[in-house]
Amino acid sequence: MTKPLPALGLVIGVIATYVAVGASSYATTRLTQRLQLFRDDLGGSLPWLALLVVIAVVLGLLMMAPAIGAGVTTGSGLLLTAVGLAAMLLPVRQTIDLMKLFEFPGSRYGASYLLFDGSVILFGIPLLLVGIRRWTQESKLAKLPTPPGLAQGSSGYQSTYPQQTQQWGGYPGQQPYQPPQPYRQPQDQPQNQPPQYPGQQQ
Repeated sequence: MTKPLPALGLVIGVIATYVAVGASSYATTRLTQRLQLFRDDLGGSLPWLALLVVIAVVLGLLMMAPAIGAGVTTGSGLLLTAVGLAAMLLPVRQTIDLMKLFEFPGSRYGASYLLFDGSVILFGIPLLLVGIRRWTQESKLAKLPTPPGLAQGSSGYQSTYPQQTQQWGGYPGQQPYQPPQPYRQPQDQPQNQPPQYPGQQQ
């Protein structure tokens, strides 16, 4: 069983989500231009759509990782929830300064409107709750004692069932085939006399 590392996953989740939000903000801004300019061609939009798909797949794989998945999910939900609440509760000027942290240096495109309206809370709170739930369950499982009979193997399991040698062509539990033995006469019986039966007089 893989040892859980939720604290490491929490740090990775915050960093990965920060990069993902910045990249997705830039991509969604470029995709929004297609709607604003009423462009029907998809040639300029497909690369940005592919970027969003790649970001989602990478975050999903990190959240599925056995060791750090709980921490990544918690960290991602924590950052999204904090950004969403800050966008709604802070003054407008401070909100704009906060959103500039998610912009690429030297980019002429600002942060996406998705960050300004606080709708990331819809994604942040569910991820935060799921991550905390997974973190709690994995912590409880890690504290359970190791059952007897488990060895330090790759799978961590050692069978106590007796092993049986299986002959070629046989089935599990089938007795191996033994050829019939030729009949042997008793050594103490005379070779030239017929066999004696019970009650027979000599």
